[in-house]
Amino acid sequence: MAQTMTCKLLARAAGLPSVAPGDAVLARISLMTNLDGTTFIDAFVAQGLKVWDPTRMIFCFDHMFQPEWFPQQAGKEHPKIRAFARDQGIPAENVYDLGRNGISHHIPVEQGWALPGTVCIGADTQSSTMGAANCFALPALFGVDPIVLTGDIWMIVPQAIRVDLTGALPRGVNGKDVVYRLIRDLGDRVGGKVLEFAGPGVATLPIDVRLAIANGAVQIGALTIVFPCDDVLLDYLDGRAREPFAPVAADPDAPYAEVVQYDLATFDYLVAGPHEIELVRPLAALVGQPIDAANIGSCSSGRLSDLALAAEVLRGRRVAPGVRLVVTPISADTARDATAAGLTQIFLDAGAMVTQPGCGGCYSGNLSPLKLGDGERCISTSVETLRGRMGSQTSEVILGNAAVVAASAIEGRIADPTAYLARELEPVA
Repeated sequence: MAQTMTCKLLARAAGLPSVAPGDAVLARISLMTNLDGTTFIDAFVAQGLKVWDPTRMIFCFDHMFQPEWFPQQAGKEHPKIRAFARDQGIPAENVYDLGRNGISHHIPVEQGWALPGTVCIGADTQSSTMGAANCFALPALFGVDPIVLTGDIWMIVPQAIRVDLTGALPRGVNGKDVVYRLIRDLGDRVGGKVLEFAGPGVATLPIDVRLAIANGAVQIGALTIVFPCDDVLLDYLDGRAREPFAPVAADPDAPYAEVVQYDLATFDYLVAGPHEIELVRPLAALVGQPIDAANIGSCSSGRLSDLALAAEVLRGRRVAPGVRLVVTPISADTARDATAAGLTQIFLDAGAMVTQPGCGGCYSGNLSPLKLGDGERCISTSVETLRGRMGSQTSEVILGNAAVVAASAIEGRIADPTAYLARELEPVA
């Protein structure tokens, strides 16, 4: 029976030769990744429960850093996690504490935990990000307790839509723009299905861009997103993978609910919001709207390629008076790489504030100075445009890619970055 990547991943995890959409399976997971807003620790401690495999549990400190906003979580959550890890025998290296921290669904790929051919579960809604690594990555939206206890998850095998890519993205256009195009085109057709990417265009997408695309599954309406394993991914995993792995590939005649085709060369700058992620428009529709703040970071951006793109726009230029620009790397390793490449200095010279790694201004509990006041407008690379997400309920958050945000910060209004990218990009070390 011909199978999609989704079917092969779930069949392998369930110990079955094959599965079909609609089958119920009990899949064994390879990784449980947790943010620092845990919901299960108190119950486990109270009942004396043990996690199924301490070596396959990781915690990433990314949300809870702002005591004045969330005193219970920020003051107690990190010590609670450290103590729980010690008591459960979870290795110290599995706790991505300050200095090693980063977003809980980026760290597993960056640090070689999420591997091709596996099932990986995350406690964050954007955990589909890990699907860039040819794994079935799912957010545990209905609670992690039974998964953490048993290492298994019941699944109804979902249908899949194949997204065939040709061509290559234009310069300055990245994974954020791909997500917004898919929201606009497929949002009413996905209906909890899995998006599987295929075609020669995939090879033109760096891992950072694949991560950004996979991050958008929930916003698109997909259950998750799965990328194939190719030479680009294998090169990325070389030296990172923590154990041997066996990729999966869809059969040539695998049955899909739908096949859609895109030429990446036709993609352009898109923006989303305010307030509704489905409100996707061409950048040109909002060019000229004044802004008060600009934010580069969050789980949909903040990777080295995003920072390099923003730095190219900002190099030798200054943020407009009256505009607050905050840059938040997605992980500690990314922050170090950005500093080594000279990007951090470019941001500082431009008048931006560079903060500790994590969710940044996208989540109000984080240690970000960017809190929007009444009536303020922010252009942001973050994942959410919900009312009040970054501060006042009367503020607006417009979402765009890192080049758009950087150009807008320079001009003090939403701007097209094309002219700023006319010079040749310098390679990132």
